[in-house]
Amino acid sequence: MPAAGAADCLSLALANRLVGKPADALAIEITLDMMRFQVEQPCNAALTGAAYSIRINGNTADLQRLLALNADDIVEIDPARTGCRSYLSIDKTLDIRKVLGGQSTYLQAGIGGLYGRPLKAGDRLTWTDSDPPGKNLKQLSAPKTPQPIVALNSNSFILRATVGPEFHFLRANAKQKLFEEKCNAGQRSSRMGIELIGEPLECDKANNLPSTPVFPGTIQCPPNGQPFLLGPDAQTTGGYPRIAQVIRADRHLIGQLRPGAQIQLVKTTPERATEIYREKLALLDRWLGPMDLW
Repeated sequence: MPAAGAADCLSLALANRLVGKPADALAIEITLDMMRFQVEQPCNAALTGAAYSIRINGNTADLQRLLALNADDIVEIDPARTGCRSYLSIDKTLDIRKVLGGQSTYLQAGIGGLYGRPLKAGDRLTWTDSDPPGKNLKQLSAPKTPQPIVALNSNSFILRATVGPEFHFLRANAKQKLFEEKCNAGQRSSRMGIELIGEPLECDKANNLPSTPVFPGTIQCPPNGQPFLLGPDAQTTGGYPRIAQVIRADRHLIGQLRPGAQIQLVKTTPERATEIYREKLALLDRWLGPMDLW
């Protein structure tokens, strides 16, 4: 079973930081669409990620900022115009029971979250009065995310990647195409994975391989030559050649890939990928404190 959780763990962490909660605390993930809800009890909230705008009682409010919500407020979040997912966090502990040690929703199995499904009209989320688990002085709510660590919303992405264990199955021209030609996120797109549409890659031995471990960021090449980029809800094993692996520092960007988004893979080495990850964590530590990116 996959870990599930936020598709863009960095945007989740930024939302939680604004309301004074741990980076991986439970929040609401909004994919592409709008959201509208009424507040029953006062709370503080924050919205990060791809949403175009947020309104409170018809008045435009800021993203990436702590927002005070009062009882009976009507909150409207507009659909994303660039990017794919937004994260709404509140400074309360949502009353969601744990399943297998976590509270996130795993849609394929219908478990976790609220009844194991997406939120729908009429749903009511409640919270407990206790402080969020792990809250401490370093996680006190903050008014606004510092601009240097706010990701720019875009429909054009650069993803750094290392070659995969079966990269050598690609023919010479396909190896060149993979890292030199742009591709687009296809319509076959979900939290499980995203088809990458471009010039098909010629790959030997694309069929009848024994199942091998895969995880988020793995890029597989099926027989049709259109690679598949695995996301946070991906299966744990697969039988197609693993031709590349998106580096850990960039994997949170997979959660912002919407159908049609342009993608450029940039080749790097495992050693450099480790350095990049450490550099990114050092930058984020100044605001978020110690954390991991999935």
